[in-house]
This record gives sequence, structure tokens and C-alpha cells, in this order.
Amino acid sequence: MERLAIVSQPDSPTSRLTKSVSQALIILCTCSAATPSFTYATEAPASQSSGVLSEDSLASRLQTLSTETDSNKALAEYDKILADTLLDDVDKIQVLRGKGMFAFQFNNLDMAIAAFGQAKLVSEAIDDVQQQAEISKMLGVFRYYRGDNKLAIKHYNEAIPYYVAKTDFLQQANLLNNIGLANTAMARYELALNAYEQAEPLYLQYGDKADQIDVRFNIGGLYVELNRYDVAIESFLEVKAFRETVQDLDGLALVHSDLGIAYKCADNFELAEKFQLLAYEHYKANDKGYDIATQGINLAGLYNEFGEPEKARPFALLGIEYGTQYQHYGAVAGSYYELARVNYVSGEHDKAFANLEQANTLAKKVDDNDLLEEILQLSALVNAAVGNYQQAQLIQQQFARSVVESSNNELNEKLAEFETQQLKQRITQLEAQDKLSQLEFDKANQARNFIVFILIFITIILLLLMQKKRSREAKAELETMVDTRTEELLQTTKELEEANRIKNQFLANVTHEIRTPLSVVIGNAEALLNDEVQSSEKPKHYQQLYSNSLFLLEIVNDILDLSKIEANQIKLIPKPVLLVDLFTELEAMFAEQARQKGLNFKVNFNFSDDVRIHLDAMRFNQILFNLCSNAIKFTEQGSVTVDVLLHDGQLQVTVTDTGIGMDAVQVEQVFGCFVQGDNSISRRFGGSGLGLYLVSNLCQLMDAKIDVDSRLGTGSVFSVSLPVAVVGNHGVEKTLSASVHAKTAYQFNGRVLVAEDHPDNRALIRLYLQRLGIDVSTVCDGLEAIQWLQNNEVDLVFMDIQMPNLDGFSALTRLSKSGFSKPVYAFTANAMSHEIEHYLNVGFSGYIEKPLNRENIIDTLKKHLPYEAEKFTAETHGEQHSGDAQIEILATSFVASAKTDINSICLADEQQDWQAMSDLCHKLCGAAQMFGFVELADASRRLELSLINRRFDKKRPLLLELKMLVANLSETSSA
Repeated sequence: MERLAIVSQPDSPTSRLTKSVSQALIILCTCSAATPSFTYATEAPASQSSGVLSEDSLASRLQTLSTETDSNKALAEYDKILADTLLDDVDKIQVLRGKGMFAFQFNNLDMAIAAFGQAKLVSEAIDDVQQQAEISKMLGVFRYYRGDNKLAIKHYNEAIPYYVAKTDFLQQANLLNNIGLANTAMARYELALNAYEQAEPLYLQYGDKADQIDVRFNIGGLYVELNRYDVAIESFLEVKAFRETVQDLDGLALVHSDLGIAYKCADNFELAEKFQLLAYEHYKANDKGYDIATQGINLAGLYNEFGEPEKARPFALLGIEYGTQYQHYGAVAGSYYELARVNYVSGEHDKAFANLEQANTLAKKVDDNDLLEEILQLSALVNAAVGNYQQAQLIQQQFARSVVESSNNELNEKLAEFETQQLKQRITQLEAQDKLSQLEFDKANQARNFIVFILIFITIILLLLMQKKRSREAKAELETMVDTRTEELLQTTKELEEANRIKNQFLANVTHEIRTPLSVVIGNAEALLNDEVQSSEKPKHYQQLYSNSLFLLEIVNDILDLSKIEANQIKLIPKPVLLVDLFTELEAMFAEQARQKGLNFKVNFNFSDDVRIHLDAMRFNQILFNLCSNAIKFTEQGSVTVDVLLHDGQLQVTVTDTGIGMDAVQVEQVFGCFVQGDNSISRRFGGSGLGLYLVSNLCQLMDAKIDVDSRLGTGSVFSVSLPVAVVGNHGVEKTLSASVHAKTAYQFNGRVLVAEDHPDNRALIRLYLQRLGIDVSTVCDGLEAIQWLQNNEVDLVFMDIQMPNLDGFSALTRLSKSGFSKPVYAFTANAMSHEIEHYLNVGFSGYIEKPLNRENIIDTLKKHLPYEAEKFTAETHGEQHSGDAQIEILATSFVASAKTDINSICLADEQQDWQAMSDLCHKLCGAAQMFGFVELADASRRLELSLINRRFDKKRPLLLELKMLVANLSETSSA
């Protein structure tokens, strides 16, 4: 096994003009941390090969290649194997890993990273998580060798979850150790210490003595970075003694190198030189180029630090040579810096500038912030030496800011130097005054030396005290952070447990609710498919299919509405509503359901039949529906009463039942998500627990207040108070016909082009706009619209979105490119908020929603056409009755065309032309909306959506429902 070493961080505080590199151990594979090593991937641990080569044959070839000494020949052979088109993915991963490890052995890190990167992509494609983890770990090692420490940490973190899931604690410790080294290399000492503290107990429990010694060695390197040289030296000597005992020569060289660094930082030049030279001689004897580069920078820094630049020069050049050859960019950066120090001392200022530039570029590449600070300081000195004082001052200021951010040590040393300089100046003045007396001069000199000694001694004591204080503060801060994180984790755990409990309860409720109607749907569908149902019974089975499907849809809609509310995606659309109709429909909806349970259902209100209010009727109906549905569901006998009171701008609705009621705890929780009184209530009465939670959210959305009063065994009272605005009798048109029948209050002057593919829609829109005094032209698709506009002038364009030949989007794009500048409005039944946003983004001036709303269309026309108000007279009244007759004719024409449309839809279904079928459904939906046939429009839209979403399992019942609605429409029209 070959022991590997990589580069860690500098050994000294920012006050030193030196850059040494400490050695550290990084774990490469599944072997012990005490003997880190690598092996070639000769077999796939998670999958079996099925390629053209047998496992034995491929493994034999890879083993042979791993021992090949001619790297070019071996790499060519790897590429030849990879070019085999019959090689399967598992074998390809083996070959790519073998190639990467071979390149790594020959110090070609770029090729190693590229090969393992390809292997990772293949392992992800076949979802082999073990291979992904092992490959990510090795990519982290390669990146670390390259000095790409951030990417190294990213790859290590990608590998950890696999070993956590496998409870492989030793591998977890290895990866945490490597993360600690990478963080140390980036001077992120807190994160490094955190990683080591996680790794060390794992090694103590699951590793052997060698593992424990190795992690102790890496922690010793961290102590060097934290300026705790005494603790670091103690750790290194302990590691040295163990490795001498086991004759671990490579490991001994590592600890010699780091001992040299620690002694240098402790100002013990002799021991520092001794241990650094021992490490260098070992690597030189074993031709370890990567480590020779490391020792080159360490020795160059050592000699520079102790004033022997000519001894430093050859080692700096050695670090550059070997670091470049073996892609050891951290060593190359440090070597250029040490060479620049030699140049500066030797007066070679141009060379110093050039070498500093090289060092600065590489230090940025490997994120070595400490080296960047030292480069700034040396650059300032070189600039000052060549007389460029302004640039030197700017660089020095930049350096000072950097140092203040990271440590105050430099500032303290500069303060001591300044005080010393002031003292020297004072002594010089005294010497000038006392030149006449040699004796006095000697006394003054002795006094000066004594004072300097005292100042230096005091400075050292202060620095030691400050260091001790910082250590205590750092330890206290770390303890506080640990406590905070522990509390956060406990809180998160509680929240996750509660979320999991709610999820399980919801799944249990919804599963129960879905299973019953779903079993009816499946049973009836199987009976119909197997032709087990008599013809006379089929309508009954179809009705059961339809009603249970609607029940399932209701559950899904509740969940979707709740999701939209929580995501803030529901927008209220308030419109004038006839209040008596709202509650008459409610009574009709629930009276029969209550009667079947033997209950009395009554709605009481205190307002006249013509009162209209402004609100979103659909959302308010959801509130009423859920409250009444719940009241009937939980009432076995007695009554359900709805009392409605309109007073002082408040609509107050009270739903009272004589059901099972709730206790105080249940009342407190009743508006919670997925909540019912208890599990027995869910089993007895059913339900998903979403209804009242949805009601609560809708009330909040509508600025309404909801309260509940309940007694166990006597019933419940739910009260909703909603602020509303009462509008006049003219404020609402119930249907499109009523809209067209409304008084025409405006006469416009202008020309409008309408592009609409449905002939009945075109005729109806023409009638509607002509009654407003507008000159209307119509075309049936986007292509005709473009051709018409090329030859005619127009003030405004209404453009349908989905049309044959050329749709509305494409037509607008062509018009814009041709220079057409008149306003173009989207004319569509799809008026969801995200669709409206899309229309505006692509260039439409606005949108007109189907069916036409008189107020909306008039507001749009007002923006672009001149107009005048017209009083309602007998003449206009006669014109209105004429329009009524025309509308009736158009409605009859639509009913006839609807039967043609349904035949075309059935033909497209038989031919399995889903796009044509979807387009026909969209066309029918738009026309039905225009004429106020809401159920038909809704059924067409749902069938269209099922085709768009490829939900063909829903197609058949939706098509049957559509046929029945068209048939009923025809019968009603005939009657």
C-alpha cells in the first residue's frame, strides 16, 4: 500500500512573512485510516456485469494495466476498452475508475478527475448508489490534491449519506477527517474542528490505534493553524513515537515535516531545520515529487524566516518545478511567494513583482487567504523599495484592512514596533545632547536596551494573555453554538414528528374516504366491461359510476383548493349576486339529503328578493356547502337550520344542528388541518378532515370571521360574519342573455375585428357589439385576421386564442413583426391568473373573458373608442326586443351545432386523434360559455384537460357525460 500526503494550510499567523505547508493524511478508500491507500476498481460491488467481456477477463486486463510502467501505452489501452460498443454500463464504470486511478498514480489529476466524472454520470444513469458514493469520495480526494477545496468538500458531502445509511461508521469518520482537512486548507478552522470532533469518537470506537493516531496527527496540524504550537508539538511527538514503533516511514516523514513547521513557529530554528531536512531527504530518496514540492516551500520559508535567502532560493525553485509537474498548485503559489522574498532581499525588484503576480494568481485559485495577505504586505514593501510610495501605501492599507478582519495580532506587533521606534528617536536625541560625555552616553545606551527589553517582554505577555482570552472566548462560543444547534435539532425533531402524525392521520382518513366510492367505481366498471349487466340496468350502473366519481372529485378538489390557498394562488373574483338565489339554491341542494336522513333542513333570511351583494359566489358557496354538509353528516336526528341576517354591511350566516356536538378540546382543534373529533368519528361518519380547515382558510381570504359554539351530545352552532357591499338591482346579469338584454347605456364610434372559429360565437359577438354602435367585421382564424388587416383599417382587435390554421399567439407575433400597433385583446374562456399573466407577457393589450360581461366589454371599449351616453327610450326598447329574437335564433343554432360538434368529438375518439378531440372540446367549451350553458362548458373543459394531461382513464365517463348533456339540451330546445 502507498501512503499518500496532501497539502493543508499555513503554519503561522499573519504577522509572519513566511508560508509553510503542513502535511496531513487523507483517507482514500475503505481501508483503515492508519494505512490510507488506494486500489484499482476491478469489480463492481453493487451490480453484475453482463457485457461482452467476462468478469474474469476484464478484471485480468485491468489488473495488468494497473502495473504498466508506460503511462501512454496504458492510457491508450484504457481508451481502447472504453471504445468497445458492447461494453455495458457496469463494466464501463470499472474501466473509467481504473483509468482515473492510473492517471492519479502518475500525478495527472486533470485526467483522473475527468475519468471519475464520466464514471459518476454512468453510475447515476443506472442508479448505483454505492458506486456514486465511492466515486464522489475519490473526486473529493483528487480535488483536494488540486487545491480545489470547496469542490472537495462538496464531493465528500455527496458521499456521506450512503455510508450513514449503511451504518459504516469508519467510512463516515474517514470522510469527516477529509472534510476537516479541506476546511483547514481554507482557514475555516471552526468548521475543521467541528469535523474532527465528529470523526475522533468514531475512530475511538470503531478504528484501531493507527486510526486514532492519524486523526490525532491532523488535529495537531489544526493546532498549528490556531497558534497553539506547544499543544501541536506535543501531539506530533506522540504520533512520531508511534510511527517509529511500527516502522511507518512515510508517516514518519509526514510528522517530521509538521514538527519542523511547529518548531519554526516557536522560533526554534535548529529543530525546525533538522525535521524539515529529514522529511525532504526521505521524499527525495523515494522520488515522491508531490511531497518534494511541499518540502521545497517549507524549507524556503524556513530559511527566509531566519535570514538566509540564498539557502531559500534553490528550495523555492524546487517547489515551483515539482509543484508544476505534479499539479500541486498550493505549493507552487507558496514557492513563488518565497522566491519573491528572496528577490526583494537581494534587490531584484522586477523579479519580485513578477513572482508575486504568479503567487497571487495561484493563491486565489486555491483560496489561500493567508497567503494573499502576506503577498499584499510583501508587494507594499517592494513598491516602497522602488520608490512607488503611493502604490505601496494603497497596498499597505488594503493589507491592514485584511489583517484587522482576521486577527489583531499584526496590529499589536505594529504598535510595539511603533513604540520602540519612538523610543529609539528619543534615545538619539539624548545621544546628541550627551556627546561631550562618553560615560553618560554608555549609561543612556544601557537604559535604552533595558527599556526595549522590558517593552518586548510586556508585549509578549500581553500577546499570550490575548491569545488565551481568545481561546476561552472561542471555546465558549463553540459551546453556545452546540447548545443552540442541539435545541434547534430537538425542535425540528418535534415538528417533524407532529407533521408525520398529521400526515398519517390524513392518509388514514383520505384512504377510508376514497376506498368506498372507488370500490363502487371499480365494481361497476368491471361488471360493464365483462358484459355482466343487463341493458335495462346499465343506466343505473352508469349513474353510480358518475356520482361516485364526482364524490372522489370533490375530495381531490378540496385538497387542491387547500393547496392553492396555502400557496396564495387563489384570487377572489367578486361579482354582484342575487342573495335570495344563493340561499334558495342552498336549500334545494341539501333539503333532499336531509330528508333522506329523516332531518328537517330550513333556511331563514330577513331580506327582500331583489337584494344583491358584491362577493365571490363560488368561494362563499364552498363555505356554505362544507358547513351544511358537516351539519347533516354529524346529525342523526332533529334538524339543521341556516339563519341569514343582512345588517349594517355584514352578512351573518348561522348554521345550527342537533348533532353529536363537541367537547372543549375538540372545539379548540376543529379548524385544524386533517382534524376530526377523534379517530372513532372518522370511522363512524367518514371524511378527510379537510372541510372545516378549508372553510377557515376561505373565511380568512374573504376577511370573514367564523366562530363555533358546541356542547357534546346537544349539537353545534357555526357562525360566519362577512363584510359585504349591497349593490343596486341593475348590478348583475344572471346569464349572457340577460347581459345582452340589459339597457344599452353607451354608443361607440369605431371599427372592431373579431377573430373567432365558432360560427355561433361570431354571430353572437357581432350582435352584441353592433348594439353598442360598433362597425364589426369577423374572421374565423388567425390567418384570415392577418390577411384582413393587411387591406383594412381597424381600431381594436378581439382575438380568440385557440383557432385552426393559425392560433391567437402566432397571429399576434406576426402582426407585431409587421408593425401593427393597434390594441389586440385575447378573447378566451381560460382566465386563470397564470394564463392572464401569460397573455400580457406575450404582448396582448388585455383579455376578454367568455362569456361576455357587459360591464367588462364596455370598460374595454371605453379605453380605445370615442363614445357618448344614450338614454333608454321606446325606440331603443324596440331594438332590444329585436335583439332578443336574434339571440333566441342563435341559441337554437348553437344547440344544433353542438350535436354536430359531439359527433365530431366521437369520431376523433374512434380515430384516437387526441389533439383534434382536445381542440373540438375547447371549441365547444367556448361556445357553451358564450350562450350560458355552464354545465356543458364545464364538462367540455374537463374532457379537454383529461386529454391534455393524457388521463385517458377519465376520457370515457367524461365523454358519456358530455353526450348526455348535449342530448338533454336538444330535448329541452325541442320542448
